[in-house]
Amino acid sequence: MSTTTRNELRPTTSETKGDKKRTLCGACESELEPDHPGIQCVQGHHFCTDCSKQIISLFFSDPQHYIPLRCVLCHIELNTNVFERQLTPEQLDFYHQNMLVLVWAKELVGEGERLDNCPFCCFAVIRSINDSSIFHCEREGCGKASCLICRKACPKFLSNYATAAQQAEMLQHFTCEALGNDKFLFDQAVENGQKVQCPKCGLSGMKDDSCTHMTCPTCSQIWCYFCGKPVEKCDKARNGKNTIYDHNQNWDSNPNRCPMYFTQIQDIDKRWGDNEEDCVIMFHRIRSLRLLREVYEKLGKERINALNRHFRSLDACGFSLNEILHEDLTLIRRRSQHRRKDN
Repeated sequence: MSTTTRNELRPTTSETKGDKKRTLCGACESELEPDHPGIQCVQGHHFCTDCSKQIISLFFSDPQHYIPLRCVLCHIELNTNVFERQLTPEQLDFYHQNMLVLVWAKELVGEGERLDNCPFCCFAVIRSINDSSIFHCEREGCGKASCLICRKACPKFLSNYATAAQQAEMLQHFTCEALGNDKFLFDQAVENGQKVQCPKCGLSGMKDDSCTHMTCPTCSQIWCYFCGKPVEKCDKARNGKNTIYDHNQNWDSNPNRCPMYFTQIQDIDKRWGDNEEDCVIMFHRIRSLRLLREVYEKLGKERINALNRHFRSLDACGFSLNEILHEDLTLIRRRSQHRRKDN
C-alpha cells in the first residue's frame, strides 16, 4: 500500500437512506462495523484488517522513515495501541526495538545533541549535532557504514586504499553532507505543505470534510485551519461572543477573517471548487507552493539547482519551478474589492 496522494483523499463515512453514517475503509471503501479491529485515527479515518496489514507492511519496509506512526490519509499521529494490536508477536518485538531507539530515547537527547540511527538496523546513538553524517553502526551482525542524509550504505573498504569507484561514491556522500541542511529545509516545506500544525502543541494533520474549526485531540486547543491561528489570536467581530464563530463573520470582505467552510470561497473566487475534497487540494496546493517559494528565496537559484542535481528534490516535489516562482498564491482573490466596515 503506497502513501496516499492528494487525489486519493476520501471520506470514510457515507450517508444512507436512513440518515445513518456507514463506516468505510479509507483505502478499499469496504463497509466496516463500528467496532472493527482495524486501524483508525482520531480524525475518523478507518481501515479494514486487510488494508491495515498493508499499512503495517509499509512500516516494516522502512521503520525509521515511518516513525512517528501517522494516518496515511490525514497524516495525524496514530495512537500506538491501535497500531500495536495489529502486530504478530515477532513483529511486536521488532517494533518495540525501533520505537525504543527512535521515539523513547529522544527524551535523553540534550542541547547540542542529536539521536542518530542506523538505516539498516535498530542501533542508535546520541551524538553531537556537529558530528559527521557518515554513520558507523556498532551493532553486532550489522556494522555497516552509511550516509544519514541519503540513508544509503557507504562503500566497504577492504584495504587502506580505495578504488576509483569507491572514491567517487564517497564523494557523493560528502556532497550529501554539504547539502544536508538545504535538503532538510526543502523536505520540510514539501511535508508541511500537506498538513497544518496545531499552534499550541505542534500536532500536525489534514482536515476532513467538515468546517475549518479545529480542536486538537492532544491539547484541546481550538484553532482555525485556514489561517493556523489559535482562537485567542484570531480576528473576531466585536459584537460577537468572542468564540471561533466570530472569526467567520464578514470573512468575504475582511481579509483578517476566514470562511467556516472551504466551499464558501467559490462565491467570490471561482478558482475554488464546490466540494470539500477539491477545496482541500486547492488549499494545500497554495500552501505547498508558498512554503517552497520561501525556501527558494532563502537558498537561492544556485543552491536549489545543486540540491536538484544531487537529490532530484525539485523534480520530485510535484511542482514545476515555474509554478513555485510565478503562480498567483493569493488564497482568496478580490477580497479587497469587497471590503466594508467591520461591524
